[in-house]
Amino acid sequence: MLLNVNTKSGQAEKRRAKRLQDFGFDERGLQDVLFKTMDRLFPEDELLLLMQSRHWQEEPDLMALNRDGDLFIFELKAWEADSSNLLQVLRYGQIFGGSSYADLDRIYRRSFGQSHELKAAHKAKFGVELSEANYNRKQIFVVMTNGIDRKTREVIQYWRQAGLDTRPWVYRIYAGGTDEMLLEMSPFRVTDNPYEDYSEGYYILNTNIGNSEVDHHAMLSEGKAAAYYDPWKYKIERLQKGDVVFLYQSGVGIVAFGEADGKIMKLPYQGNPEDADEEYAMKLNRFQRVNPPMSAAEIKQVTGTNYVFMSTMFGMDAESGKAVRNYIVQNGRIAP
Repeated sequence: MLLNVNTKSGQAEKRRAKRLQDFGFDERGLQDVLFKTMDRLFPEDELLLLMQSRHWQEEPDLMALNRDGDLFIFELKAWEADSSNLLQVLRYGQIFGGSSYADLDRIYRRSFGQSHELKAAHKAKFGVELSEANYNRKQIFVVMTNGIDRKTREVIQYWRQAGLDTRPWVYRIYAGGTDEMLLEMSPFRVTDNPYEDYSEGYYILNTNIGNSEVDHHAMLSEGKAAAYYDPWKYKIERLQKGDVVFLYQSGVGIVAFGEADGKIMKLPYQGNPEDADEEYAMKLNRFQRVNPPMSAAEIKQVTGTNYVFMSTMFGMDAESGKAVRNYIVQNGRIAP
């Protein structure tokens, strides 16, 4: 809900939502917008992304797994009051619902490289080791729908009450200024991450060692902040010149830090020309290694904040960021 508030009278009224066609905007255009911001919409700390749709393929827009190995099937089309809305996502359930672990592993490797094993990535993400039989025992269907699309939302509600795990992902559109469309889109997640949109000049970036030791060592040896593939790589675009980035190794702690130079580098992932522009990186000036690393427990103690370190990158408030940096320096943790 978006409210228009009169700052003089204190009166508020609900702004009327619009449809895509009111702005001459089509479904593909909305998908492109969402994919570019998926790092803020997709719960990477709760779901492991398997794939994004390819052109001209009968595939859902996104598929992901949760901690228990349940398969989430997302359809991000801008349907409105169309009886085929739910049928399309159920069709994908028919295609992929019977997929074995081996099938899902092939899908994951196709998306993220043949050297990336699904079981290893799942264990690194959630800290549990599932047997192959526990993958895809249940499917959850997620349908994007406009907030004013009453019919589709009623159908989703009906099927959910009937025992089919369908969930709406609601967006709303409002008129803005000239040539402007306001899109209200909530993150699809079970729990809230209050740190995801902090932007006070301090960030913690995971070195990706759970997926690739090569990526981890490249960040340390080259003194850079990097992220890989959609949607995670776009997090690097948030960094501005002078921002302090702490490199965090999963299970170890902060192993290095530096100041972003503000210049985005788009590189082929691990030098493979077939994965062009799949690495977004930024040089870190005044780069320093931390030895011994500053552990998660120390970070929580110094900042008084119970951070969740599974995210690719998240922001810290300035007070906490300065406290972490001072702790490293004052305790002689800068590597020679």
